[in-house]
Amino acid sequence: MNFGELKTKSVKDLKEVCKNDRSKYRGYSYHTRKDDLITFIIRQNTDINPPPTPEVISDLSTFFETEDELEERYTGMYMERPHDSEIQDLVSSLKATYAQSDVIFDNHNDPNNDIIYKGNKGKYISQYNSLGENGEMILYHGTNGENLMGILSDDFRLTSNPVHGSLFGRGIYFTNDIVKALHYSEKGKTTKYVIVCVVHIGDIVKGNQNMHIHPLMPNSDKRYDTSVDNISEPKQFIKKKNGTYNILGIITIENYKLTNNHVNRQSGFNGSFSIRNTRDNEIILYWVPDHCIHLLPYINFSLCKRLTKVKSRWTSTHGMATAIYSSGTQLCNIGHTFICVIEAQRPTVKRPRNVSGTRPGHYNIVKIFKSTRKGEVINV
Repeated sequence: MNFGELKTKSVKDLKEVCKNDRSKYRGYSYHTRKDDLITFIIRQNTDINPPPTPEVISDLSTFFETEDELEERYTGMYMERPHDSEIQDLVSSLKATYAQSDVIFDNHNDPNNDIIYKGNKGKYISQYNSLGENGEMILYHGTNGENLMGILSDDFRLTSNPVHGSLFGRGIYFTNDIVKALHYSEKGKTTKYVIVCVVHIGDIVKGNQNMHIHPLMPNSDKRYDTSVDNISEPKQFIKKKNGTYNILGIITIENYKLTNNHVNRQSGFNGSFSIRNTRDNEIILYWVPDHCIHLLPYINFSLCKRLTKVKSRWTSTHGMATAIYSSGTQLCNIGHTFICVIEAQRPTVKRPRNVSGTRPGHYNIVKIFKSTRKGEVINV
């Protein structure tokens, strides 16, 4: 099909061309203008601007990697990433919720941004020995089609005049509620765009309109990593630095029906739980993808998704009372598998690594459980 033939077609017809061969025209939904769609289709039918070879990118990334990250990257070359399964669950849920609509997820593979995000994570871990209390999680950012290509090519902009306001301070706003993200995309229109990102959350603080930078943590020279709308059950997460997130892809919902909004408002998940830590050790919570369950209990933690930390219990200074620490509400799907891990003291003698990817005695799994209903309380 030449340029002249494409020029005679409408935007709807051009999208139909792309829909009929999704593997060839993956990513077409990013383009909303007719000229952009025509240029995109022509490029996909030529060998101009071939994608960079992954070998060059992977060689460059080793400059930013720790030994553990290098092992994780090699493992990831041959196995599905934990994020992939979580996104698949989300897309399946959206397809069920918006049954009359077309729900499309297009991967966004930008090796350079991937390197930057991994480099920042590596630097953070080297400084603070962890990713902070809340680790990282998948979050959403609803946007309009006219802004989409600019974000994908030039990143989010930390402007002083944000489009959707700055109730909790200036910065880049993400949410864990897919319905809220859809609300901020193309208001009143039937096509919605949601950018899906993995975001470093770390340590959180309640945001406010005058918070231009994150404050220092108490008795520390470290600043909070993320500001939120609510500490106990946050729905909005505000980042003030580029490179502290990585774009995984775009969800496009075509023929979006507003009447569907009342269904399944909690990010597409039908279960939830909180952890009550009755132990003297801090607990780390991981989600185990279904395709890795058979590896339990001898599993490489890099194949799982780290979710959050739950503080250890403590006794008051007067020795009169004991407090039990609980995590916030963790959304999930019923039937998902999770593990609770405690970090043991490192051995004094360096020994070969075990199957979990850590030195013997470094981590211990103390509980394996499946979500069975909404609002569970898991005692560990």
